[in-house]
Amino acid sequence: MVAGLVSLGAVLLAQSPARAATPLATPTNVQATHIADTSADLYWLRDSGAAQDVVERQLNGVWQEYARGLTGALALTGLSAGSTYTFRVYSIPYPGLGLTDSARSAPVTVTTLPGPDQTPPSTPPAPVFSSATTTSVNVSWGEATDNVAVTGYSLQQLVSGSWVTIRTVAATARFQSVTGLTPGTATSFAVIAVDARGNTSPRSAPGTVTTLATTPALTCHAQVLAFSPGFQVTLTILNSTTVATTTWSIGFTLAPAAVVGSAFNGLLTRSGAAGTITPLAYDAVINPGGQLFVGFGGSATPFTPPGSFMLNGIPCT
Repeated sequence: MVAGLVSLGAVLLAQSPARAATPLATPTNVQATHIADTSADLYWLRDSGAAQDVVERQLNGVWQEYARGLTGALALTGLSAGSTYTFRVYSIPYPGLGLTDSARSAPVTVTTLPGPDQTPPSTPPAPVFSSATTTSVNVSWGEATDNVAVTGYSLQQLVSGSWVTIRTVAATARFQSVTGLTPGTATSFAVIAVDARGNTSPRSAPGTVTTLATTPALTCHAQVLAFSPGFQVTLTILNSTTVATTTWSIGFTLAPAAVVGSAFNGLLTRSGAAGTITPLAYDAVINPGGQLFVGFGGSATPFTPPGSFMLNGIPCT
């Protein structure tokens, strides 16, 4: 009987079809960017389940392994100027998962520049501004382009009729907060783009911003986003005086039936149809030119959003 069972099992195993291994997805969108005279960057989209990606280079008509990686990117260095290279990529699986190597990607051809890059970046867009206070402003600008890559920017300020570089930043840092400005004064800014070879763009058209004038008391701006029955309140407290605050308080109307959450950057208390936000220990003091964002969210049925905001007894705009 046992022998018969063994024989039957052997027959069933012999008749079971073998499972074919599944290949990994083929890498796609292989492209070369930032092509210079001796370098370039290779990018591709990869199968997230791959253990490694293999970059192959075609040399004298034969494909040879060039490098391995995991990130879908490879810096190509040590290339020869004015030369053409061809690359492709495939993926290798983790062992024991029933997967096989992917197919090879479509090849991509890279032709390096004939010599050191001498082409300057394009002229950046003029700076634009936001959140101006009495002594500070946020400055931002659009991207410049380059035949290889923009690697940074010089932010310049017009001082006594001359452009002075006040900050050198990376290509991704196109949003800068500038402080130390004079209240109630117009100031002009411009930007110059730089590439890896030190080529510089023409200076952008200037952008001009005027800081806020000083006031005898703190000022406040209230924004209420209503999405009945919900609401979101954001209050901007600006110290446009010449001295630091020691404390502050915001009062407002609040329907007794309203349900509110905790305030951010402040302590919310309520009494009847009134609400009050007072500072936490860390934000009672606001220096001249400084600002603080305070707020809270909630809902009310019947819908009655908060209103009549007052900062230290003075209406918020």
